[in-house]
Amino acid sequence: MELFALDLGNKQTKLKSNKAEYVLPSQILNENDLPQQLGNLGNLGIKRDITMYKTPFDEQKWAWGTDLVNLKLDDYLQDTLMYRDRYSNHTFKLLANFALGLLATDFEKAKNEIMSVTVVAGVPTEDYNSKEQLRALAEVLKGQHQVEIDGTTVNVKVETVLIIPQPIGTFYNVLLDDEGKLEREELLDERVGIVDIGGGTILIDTLLNFEFDKKARKQYSTGANDLYEAIASRIEDNVSLYQIEKLVRTGIAEKQFSYKFSKNNILDITEIVEQEIRSFSRRLVSQLRSTFKDIKSIDTLIITGGTSNIIDQAMVKEVFENVVFVDDAEMANVRGFYKYGVTEAGDQQ
Repeated sequence: MELFALDLGNKQTKLKSNKAEYVLPSQILNENDLPQQLGNLGNLGIKRDITMYKTPFDEQKWAWGTDLVNLKLDDYLQDTLMYRDRYSNHTFKLLANFALGLLATDFEKAKNEIMSVTVVAGVPTEDYNSKEQLRALAEVLKGQHQVEIDGTTVNVKVETVLIIPQPIGTFYNVLLDDEGKLEREELLDERVGIVDIGGGTILIDTLLNFEFDKKARKQYSTGANDLYEAIASRIEDNVSLYQIEKLVRTGIAEKQFSYKFSKNNILDITEIVEQEIRSFSRRLVSQLRSTFKDIKSIDTLIITGGTSNIIDQAMVKEVFENVVFVDDAEMANVRGFYKYGVTEAGDQQ
């Protein structure tokens, strides 16, 4: 049985199987809102990373892909950024089915018959402690899924759903190598703080002996979206949060940020972005201090999540000497979910 790992984040969706890894935005667009001439771009040799998806439980076709944001149809994009009843939301259900279908396209079996899989997914710690939330997510994932992708139909039957707290994903990714073998044995005896800075939330947890310390954990609804909103609020003209997110992510390496209203109207907002990143980072440091009352009791502080690449890491390191920023943090959770699934499969053999 194949293993799929899903990290269905508020801003980005990360997926992994033994054949491929994917990172896509957590936004989709109704086919009726697509430009009618978009399909003709292929005749001109222009390829967009936009794929059409269809499920039996929704009459519409939906576009999903990394180039959706380039269409600048931001008012029509539908996302899953919410903090209550997220797993019961129709858009989330669509995205989860599309994710399973996309992973299945790499397997010929899914195109010719029904492919059986085990799925590992992660949720914030607060959601993990809610039976209602776990049940809602399991209902979305478990069972048979039929997904049409650009005219090709794949069939996936999710036999088993394993749902774990997101920090466990990061911990497993650091603890184990790619084959699921122990790589950082010293972490097993340490008190480990894990900070996951996502698009909609900041999750702060503490692990010791694979158990959560309920006193040293916190969930803040102040993820990267707060940063993008703060930047947008300081620009006098009307701007798009999706475009702000794109320019921050693409400009962070060169520390140069420009908002393009048109090719003749480009606004340099580098100073605004840098100021807001520092402000966001200072708030993060304050949140960490508040959560970890005795920071000296933390042996290793691991910081992950896609937004960890954006914050002022030097500011955090000045305060917390034992901090470790995860390499390729965007994929850390989903890779950890996959490694967890590998270890679970091994234990059952």
